[in-house]
Amino acid sequence: MWITFSKNGVMKPLTSIRFFMAGLIVAYSLWWVSPIVFAQDFQGAQLDTQEISQDAKVDVKNTGLSAKVAPGELLPVSVKLSNFGGNKRVDVTINYEIINSNGDLIYAISETVAVETTASFTKNIQIPFGAPSGNYVAKTSILYNNQLVPATSQFSFVVERKIFGFFQSDFWMYGAITLILAIIMLITGRFLVKRQKVTRFAPIDYSHIPYDKRAFFELLSDTIMQMRSRVGDKALAIAMNIDGLVIDQKNGRILEINDNPSKIIAQLVLMYDQALNEKVSFSFRKKY
Repeated sequence: MWITFSKNGVMKPLTSIRFFMAGLIVAYSLWWVSPIVFAQDFQGAQLDTQEISQDAKVDVKNTGLSAKVAPGELLPVSVKLSNFGGNKRVDVTINYEIINSNGDLIYAISETVAVETTASFTKNIQIPFGAPSGNYVAKTSILYNNQLVPATSQFSFVVERKIFGFFQSDFWMYGAITLILAIIMLITGRFLVKRQKVTRFAPIDYSHIPYDKRAFFELLSDTIMQMRSRVGDKALAIAMNIDGLVIDQKNGRILEINDNPSKIIAQLVLMYDQALNEKVSFSFRKKY
């Protein structure tokens, strides 16, 4: 049956059927296309969240001068978060953990911070007072969008007790160094004193004195030097008061003998006996 329009604009049955069929085709198309568009949008949202989670980074390190801390002290931890939020402020939960060398968790704490793309701050973690000495690991992980981001960071440090404000290893090391230096200084000091003493009381050379007078010079000089080793520079003062004897007041060298040498020697020995209140015996240099 053919249906057409009348001259006065009234739609006849053929036109109504055509509009009905066109409506069915449009509805059918929307029924197939809408789920595809919705699925693509949903997948895109998941992809964005996944990319943000994978790109998110956390960097943690010890801000101290050395990775060593005593029980009860604060361990300063520098934390840097990056690639978060996509220019929007978001809440990020940070988990801090202290793990010993056996893998046991000895300390844990969490805090939530607001991050807009990047954030840096320092967290002070107090080491438990009862923590034994040993190697430890400070580990940091983050929760973002209610999921654990596969971005963790950690560093190693040492817990060690202190003695008089020094770490045990440093205390014993410094103590050993101090002891070694003290022993070296003691040995060196004794060597220098002994050397000075030997040099100070060494026999004086009188080879420039004529041979017939040299023996008296040497005899008087040795007597003064041996007495000087007993009573010190007092021996020089006594010798300088002997008539006919001239000596160097600095080293005791015999400069002149202006009287009978035997008389001078006897008088010198007598005065030394009186100074010590006892008989003095002397040994003189050997001739080779």
